[in-house]
Amino acid sequence: MKLVTYSFRIVAEDGDEPNAVHLCEEIQAYLNSNLSYYDEVEEEKIFHRNAEVIGYHVKSDDYVPFHAEEEY
Repeated sequence: MKLVTYSFRIVAEDGDEPNAVHLCEEIQAYLNSNLSYYDEVEEEKIFHRNAEVIGYHVKSDDYVPFHAEEEY
């Protein structure tokens, strides 16, 4: 088994940030939708473990963008 961590940067107006729990639910639904392949290949004895979202971490980026002037 392998633990895979994905990071996404989402830009949103203040107060319009996506709900982290809803994102986890949508990712889990996506992972569950891929299981139909294994159900169809049952005769090949492919054993699998359902991929599952096991947690989340939300962090606001403190990155300050820099926009260069044309000349210095």
